[in-house]
Amino acid sequence: MIEEFKRMNTDKYVSKLSSDGMTLAKIIATVSVVFTHSYKLFGYMSVEDADVFYLRGIHAFAACGVPVFFLLSGYFLVFKDNWDYGKNLKKKFKSLVIPYLVFILVYAVISCAGSLVLPNFFDDFRKFTVYDWIMRLFGIPFVIAPRFYGPLWFVRELLIFNLLSFALVPLVKKTPGYILLPAMVGLYFLPIDQIIRYSVSFFIIGMYFGFRKRLPVFNSWIHIIILFIVGFVVPSFVGKGGGLVWKVSVFLMTVFILSISGKLAQDDGAVKMAKTIIPYSFPIYLLHEYPMTTIMRLLALKHISLPVATIAFFIAPILVICMCVVVIEIWKRVLPGFYSLSTGGR
Repeated sequence: MIEEFKRMNTDKYVSKLSSDGMTLAKIIATVSVVFTHSYKLFGYMSVEDADVFYLRGIHAFAACGVPVFFLLSGYFLVFKDNWDYGKNLKKKFKSLVIPYLVFILVYAVISCAGSLVLPNFFDDFRKFTVYDWIMRLFGIPFVIAPRFYGPLWFVRELLIFNLLSFALVPLVKKTPGYILLPAMVGLYFLPIDQIIRYSVSFFIIGMYFGFRKRLPVFNSWIHIIILFIVGFVVPSFVGKGGGLVWKVSVFLMTVFILSISGKLAQDDGAVKMAKTIIPYSFPIYLLHEYPMTTIMRLLALKHISLPVATIAFFIAPILVICMCVVVIEIWKRVLPGFYSLSTGGR
């Protein structure tokens, strides 16, 4: 398996994965992130991972979308040899800062309007002051924080990493892999805030591989299937959600997504479909949580059975993605300039 890893990290394969494979990986990761919020249904029903064996594997898949995004973001930050701090910040201002600010304001309006029109339905949203909102905008945690901030934490973390890249780039470049990788893996398994574990460890791991122009992938179907079995099937029967086995499975499923994307990148049909879908990826990420959370809450209030909830878990993300695509298409046609601004020119 190690030899397969080395063999597939040739310049030709990396070039393919860097373009088409990255596109496919982002699409799979986007679907995974949507499934993460579909998973809220089980939480609303007070169903624990440990109570139902198949939920742990599903949860592991749903949880690996964000690590994939962080790893790829770190990877492509330094992949090109002509990285420049100033040029990178200028680019990120358009692609991240503006969408971040726009959607923060949009979500604030939705939260305020929703609380006024349907106060009981929006009981879930916490009260907040302007001061709390400003502080949360810059990443300072407060007990009282606006609920609408939730979908955007990933974007905020990327902004922070890009601002700190003047120090991160030389640090990661000069630190030997035998020190850096164990340190990041160790950070990932520490019992600390999940956002810190996911964002820092996978972003820096991505930078490490970006400097070396290769990704932690396998191309053999046998090895990909082994990754899936170990990362998805095993945690379904061993351990519990959030435990050590589950954390290992999230790590392995992240490699699985990258590997399966590289494999699919060799198929022209899959690549063509991916290039058609990829423009919707970032807007779907920004738009999906409100409708998904609402659907899951309503289903839980209906006191549906666990089998029905499992079916809903798989169907709801598809419906929400379709809803987002419709909204995006209308938005693009009615307000094309504002859409371009809000999505960073995507």
